[in-house]
Amino acid sequence: MEPPETALRTRTCAFWRVGNVVRTRFHAGAEVTLEDARANIEVTAQLTEGKSLPVLVDLREVRSQSAEARSLFAGPEGRAVSSAVALLISSPLSRVMGNFYLGFNRPQTSTRLFTSEAEAEAWLLALAPSQ
Repeated sequence: MEPPETALRTRTCAFWRVGNVVRTRFHAGAEVTLEDARANIEVTAQLTEGKSLPVLVDLREVRSQSAEARSLFAGPEGRAVSSAVALLISSPLSRVMGNFYLGFNRPQTSTRLFTSEAEAEAWLLALAPSQ
């Protein structure tokens, strides 16, 4: 799903909400720093309106994330805005990197890797609060 014109944007991402699921798509070639991660969490907090909601993160075009950014996303700051996280990946290399993130950073929120956007959405919708 492409970001709508009304999506909120940071230097590295587009954000929008569909029902009770927040969608995030990283811009092609994004190199995410700690400062970017903080900005991305702030925008997610705006969209969740103070709640912790499921988040679908499209990582298919991202180039890199710093260790500090990954740590922030996996920690209490990420948990405050996300009740579950589906990471959308596209290649065997991104699966290796995703599994490294899950094993090393141990996100405080239930997090899974997906290569299918439909499967990621279905998993998140099963966890989303009723509207």
